[in-house]
Amino acid sequence: MSKKWALISASSGWGASNMGTGTGAQELCQSLDPLNLHKQKFENIFFDKSYHILAHPEGIANPRLPLSDKEGELRLANLTDTIAQVYNYTLNCLEQGYFPFVLGGDHSIAVGTWSAIHHFHQRDFGLIWIDAHLDSHTPDTSPSQARHGMPLAVLMGQGEKPLISIGGTQAKLKPENLVIIGARSFETGEQELLNRLGVRIFYGEEVHHKGFDACFNEAIAQVTRNNQSFGISFDIDVFDPTIAPGTGAAEPDGLWEDEVLMALTNILAHEKVLGFELVEFNPQLDTGHKTLKLIWKLVYSIMGRR
Repeated sequence: MSKKWALISASSGWGASNMGTGTGAQELCQSLDPLNLHKQKFENIFFDKSYHILAHPEGIANPRLPLSDKEGELRLANLTDTIAQVYNYTLNCLEQGYFPFVLGGDHSIAVGTWSAIHHFHQRDFGLIWIDAHLDSHTPDTSPSQARHGMPLAVLMGQGEKPLISIGGTQAKLKPENLVIIGARSFETGEQELLNRLGVRIFYGEEVHHKGFDACFNEAIAQVTRNNQSFGISFDIDVFDPTIAPGTGAAEPDGLWEDEVLMALTNILAHEKVLGFELVEFNPQLDTGHKTLKLIWKLVYSIMGRR
């Protein structure tokens, strides 16, 4: 029986240095197919049910709002509320028999997504994190204090109590069940944490050497080695910025369209996939709808409708 997928779109930029990503999920959901394969909106083509979270209902007047002092406190409060909504909607869709497809928004929303997966299934699960960054800072190691650089640390029980406590105070993810693919920009503090915890990281150089397909298959083998199910969190910035400029933390020497789409073709039909997350689309930085079109291609591909 085919899986039923529910879309949970979280238009939030509270965790990002550039909050323009807060308009990404909504704009993508409302976009008509730029590939001209269907004359429908994104949310109507791929999903059986939709939930929408608008974290900036009055717009984003200042996308560079400071991350410290009083503005930082405002950010954390709004961010915690948004992540809690993601958690609740994800849990709700799981309870109704849907598989969650969570669309961001900045990557901090992952705390809500995978905390809900953990709470609902009440067992260990694997997570493949496809990203140009390690996203494993704590407030003690982060130069920017941007929370979209912290979700993996939070899921493993490290960092700020308001975020760790979403879905219960225990760690949601074991380090041995996490694999990161594509990282090429990071700081020493987060790398040291991951090394100490023993997390498997396929850095960008290794991915280019082995090929994305080989690294992805190795990652699946690791996260399912004990017959576990797994999820995938995909950050658009893992792509090379020449093909995906519409993201707030673009890094050079990224992955290319064909290698990724081919490896991920129909992955959502995999019997052990619990959920999928797609984040960090910033339409304000896109040029010629390059990133928008690439996201549509990616979703067609992972849905097996390439």
